[in-house]
This record gives sequence, C-alpha cells and structure tokens, in this order.
Amino acid sequence: MVFTPLHFVQAYLMYKAFKGKLDFHSLLIGSLLPDLEIPILYFLGFSYPYDRLVLHSFMGSLMFSWVLGLALYRLYKVFMRKLLNYELRYVSLTNLITSIELGSLGHVFIDTLHHPYNPLLWPLSSESVDVFVLFGDYEVAMTFMHALFMLLFIAIACYELRQALIKVRSLRHVRVGSS
Repeated sequence: MVFTPLHFVQAYLMYKAFKGKLDFHSLLIGSLLPDLEIPILYFLGFSYPYDRLVLHSFMGSLMFSWVLGLALYRLYKVFMRKLLNYELRYVSLTNLITSIELGSLGHVFIDTLHHPYNPLLWPLSSESVDVFVLFGDYEVAMTFMHALFMLLFIAIACYELRQALIKVRSLRHVRVGSS
C-alpha cells in the first residue's frame, strides 16, 4: 500500500480539483481512514493478505466510512483546537460526509493500483480484484506508486511553503508601507 501518510497527496489533489468546494480536513480523514482497519483486523487474528477487507472495498467504504469519519472528525477538531490552537471553519454535514466518502473511496481506488489483495467487491465476495494493478506487477506498481506519491508530497510541500513565504512577504510589505 502507499505509505498511509502519503495519502495526504490524494486529499490535497482532490481538494484542489474540486476548487475548495469539499472540506480538506474531511478529505484527509477519509483518505487515511481505510488503513485504520489493518491493525484492527490484525488484532482480530487476520493476517496478510487478508489484513484489508471492509474499508478497502467500495461497498464497505460507502457503508462505514462516513460513520467512522464523523467520529474521527470530532476528535480531529478537538486535537486541532487544543493542541495546535487552530479552529476549523464550519462545514455542513453534507459536505463533511461527501468529503469523507470521496477521500475514502479515493484511497480504495489508489490501493487497487498496486496492492496484491484488493477485496473491492466485499461483502459480495472477498476475492481479490486485480485488474487495476499497474504494469501487471505488484512490486513494480508498489515502487512506482511510492515514488510518485513521495515526489508529489515534496512538490506540494515546496509549493505551499513558497505560497506561505509570498504571503508573509506581502504582509511585511503592507506593514512597512503603511507606517
């Protein structure tokens, strides 16, 4: 699987693609959510390759991600306020659910491009659906996806840092010019 934190790239790109109409924080939660089932299934006795099941299927994602995502959003909101002193803006319930679901479904799709076990049709079937695996080879696909997401992560970080520096400079220029 793409290293879980790298799914940030997916949330960021979806947020930009929808021109800010979706909630970024909910997209982020949704994009990380499916991987929460891996440790849970492991502790329940499942092992590789069956360490992905419910939330890594399209139907499971649609049925459960919004419920789990809303609960996690509440915790995330408290974390942002208490530990980072950052207040999230108001987002409608419809936007929250839509953003969480799209983030989760995006995660499921991205994982189908390079993972050796893809239970996309669960609960109808727990058989793997492998038609989307890039290059027809899991190892090559996994290496490619990790490299791609790491490069995109670095590009996004550089872009956002540059935007922040431009903003700071313009604020400094306004303050200096107004004195």
